[in-house]
Amino acid sequence: MYDKILYNYALRLFQLEKKKAPKEFELTDALRFADLLSKSNHPMRSDAHKMWAQEIVILLNQLYGDDALVKLYAGSVFSSTGNHQGLKQSNADYTELTTFERIFAQYRNDYLTIPADTEKHFFSAQKEAYDHLNDPCFSYSGPTSMGKSFIIRMFIKDEIVLQGAKKNYALIVPTKALINEVRSSIINDLGANLEQHDYHVVSAVSDVALEENHHFIFVLTPERLLYLLISKPDIEIDYLFLDEAHKLSGKNSRGPFYYKVVDMLLKRPHRPHFIFASPNIPNPQVYLRLMNDIIETGDENKLASTYSPVIQVKFLMDFVGGKIDVYNDKANKQIRIADVKKSGMKLNDMLLLFEANNLRMPPEKRTQTIVYYNGRARAIAAAKAYTDYAGIKEKNDPELEALSKDISQEVHGDYYLADMIKKGVAYHIGYLPASIRTRIEKLFQSGHITIMFCTSTLLEGVNLPADNLFITDNKIFRRQMSPVDFRNLIGRVGRISYNLYGNVYFVSEEKSVTPETYVEMLQTPVPAQELSIVTNPNVLKKVEKQYVVLLFLNAPMMKAKSFSLKSHMS
Repeated sequence: MYDKILYNYALRLFQLEKKKAPKEFELTDALRFADLLSKSNHPMRSDAHKMWAQEIVILLNQLYGDDALVKLYAGSVFSSTGNHQGLKQSNADYTELTTFERIFAQYRNDYLTIPADTEKHFFSAQKEAYDHLNDPCFSYSGPTSMGKSFIIRMFIKDEIVLQGAKKNYALIVPTKALINEVRSSIINDLGANLEQHDYHVVSAVSDVALEENHHFIFVLTPERLLYLLISKPDIEIDYLFLDEAHKLSGKNSRGPFYYKVVDMLLKRPHRPHFIFASPNIPNPQVYLRLMNDIIETGDENKLASTYSPVIQVKFLMDFVGGKIDVYNDKANKQIRIADVKKSGMKLNDMLLLFEANNLRMPPEKRTQTIVYYNGRARAIAAAKAYTDYAGIKEKNDPELEALSKDISQEVHGDYYLADMIKKGVAYHIGYLPASIRTRIEKLFQSGHITIMFCTSTLLEGVNLPADNLFITDNKIFRRQMSPVDFRNLIGRVGRISYNLYGNVYFVSEEKSVTPETYVEMLQTPVPAQELSIVTNPNVLKKVEKQYVVLLFLNAPMMKAKSFSLKSHMS
């Protein structure tokens, strides 16, 4: 039955219903099955069952959007899973059928209400993590769509607005690109409360010199926070939130700075609360090894959730073999949708079909697409090749025209990006000026840009409302994509802030990346993580040297109120 639902959804998506007959199944049976799954209390499989229930009703809602019975069961499923956003989008008027169900739903509704924003609700896993953020240390993980940073922001808002806290909070984010997004979100969350409660959001160490009499919310990369701790040793940090804490595992240039920041704060007489947030890893407690007095095996200091409020439907596009399959990850099987060998179809042809469909839709129903490439040159070349097609016309959009003009003036080497923007197409890569990247992101979020070509910056990038994600390689530059990176990348489509589901297309245009490669990656679970300081004891050497040099060079300046390390953070 589930195979048939996937197959019929794929026919609808690719507009093949006139060429191929949808498969018959009993709709009522499918809805009842989903309803049963949504009420699962299995000790190990409850999250998986609830996500499957959501997937079934989401797909059925796409196939039978006007069916009252589908709406009724969708309401029941999302109510049972505690997915308030899903309930709001699928059946906002749903009311539980029995008195007991209504009483329980009201109790859960009250329990999951966000204290600092009573119009919104947590998911159960979010609430569980939120309730631990006052612990001396806590480590939690979940799917990309769990909203890990949202939990942190709501906690800070509660502390400041409702509790009247006078503390300093530090959020470590992995990239400079994320600083602006997180900073803007915090400012939007708190609004006038920042000034009323005497708080400043700081994203550069040099800002602190002018604002020493305030309380702070620091949003910094680990390097910037390290420089802050060196240059401003008297500033207390009451909470340290390490977003993307999996950077403490594996090989990456920022890992050592995370370690040094934690090490310095652990040695302070006034220890902050340490909160680690990671995507998808099964053993978040591993990061508690950094706390010398914490027993890693204890369950009270960690949470590993697998529940996601959104779904991803996965497709295998083999343009070498000339076939398109939808992937059933419950049975680990491929279901043939179309043979395209004779037509010679390639990725750009598929993208053009999506754009042609957009042109027939009203603005609110148009879909947005991200295409991932493993390198800058390939992403730019693909964007240029797509834009050069005769069917891609300029949109005569004033906002796109304005950005195009500014790109022409600011980024002279990217004159073709200026032309692409006019057509609602962009590429998003690391070397673009931050101001240009931010404007591209905002125009994508608002629907003016409908297709964006990206590199691995997407893995640590902003929250974008993509309906479709095309993955063209299993590598990040020349490095094989890790299971954590792979799951994180897939999670970039289908974001609860924007939609309940997304489509992921695994593209094989060259023999080096086959459908079998992608299937193997889909079937490979994220392994237990290790601290890179354990697997590579020399990991701290580089940052230790920089740390010692900075202390030596800047010691005479530490007492100067105007001291700034801005030059180190460009």
